[in-house]
Order: sequence, then structure tokens, then C-alpha cells
Amino acid sequence: MLDALGAAGWTPGRKIAITDWTRKLTGAGFELNDLATAVWAEFGELTIMSSPTRVPGSSLHMDPVHACIDAAEEASTLRRHYGENYSPLGMWSSQFLAYIAASGRVIAVGPNCLWPLGSTFVEALAYVVDGDGGGSRAQQADWLANCLPGR
Repeated sequence: MLDALGAAGWTPGRKIAITDWTRKLTGAGFELNDLATAVWAEFGELTIMSSPTRVPGSSLHMDPVHACIDAAEEASTLRRHYGENYSPLGMWSSQFLAYIAASGRVIAVGPNCLWPLGSTFVEALAYVVDGDGGGSRAQQADWLANCLPGR
């Protein structure tokens, strides 16, 4: 897992400026949650690729503006349907919009489809990189949580 994050350019304590993203997305009508902005600051602009053994392959491109700038109505629909604020996260597997809820739940949305990627951001990363990996997503998330405190 850490190999995939390192290959994407992540390092512990990484922080990027997200003011432009925040301005553009709020201007487009999104109601942003604090967890999303914290995740953007640490993982924004990265493309996290799956391990070579994950079939099918997967990726998560962390650019909420590029992926979702025109999807504020979709985020509102998710909020109404699930009762919590979903903020843009990026693009999952080059074609599906990814959102993160204030609770941490990560989902991907495509035409007439919704995929739960994880109940937390860490669990979603584990799924993107390893899939179910022969074990439960929760077990993978527990392992990764020890590497990424606070997620």
C-alpha cells in the first residue's frame, strides 16, 4: 500500500495549496466538508495506481475540480439520498466520479451505477490499490490506518 502511495508522490506530512479548488468548487455550488479538504491537502494532485496483482486494475486521480466541477447537482442528489454531505474527491479508474462524505464514506458514481469504495478514506485507498486482496477491506484499512494516522 505504501509503495503505491510513494510511487504516486505521497510522503508523510505532504501538504498542497487547495484554496483555488475550494474557491472553484464552492463557486460551482458545492457544499464542501472538512474531511474532503483535509484529504485534498494531503493527497491532492496524485494518481494512486493499483498493485500489479489487482484484477481489474484501478486508480484514483485526486483532482476534485477536474473530475467533478460540473457535478454539483449530483452531489446534492447524493446528500438528499444518503443524508450526508458528499464533496468531490476525484476520478476513480479514469471514468467514474468519486466523492467523500463528511463521515468518511467514499463512493464512485457512473451512469446508473454507484460503487462503495470504502467506509473510510483509508479503506477506499486499500480497495483502489489491492481490491479485496483475498481479505476484507476492513482488515486492509486497519493495516493502512497504522501507516496513515488520523485517517
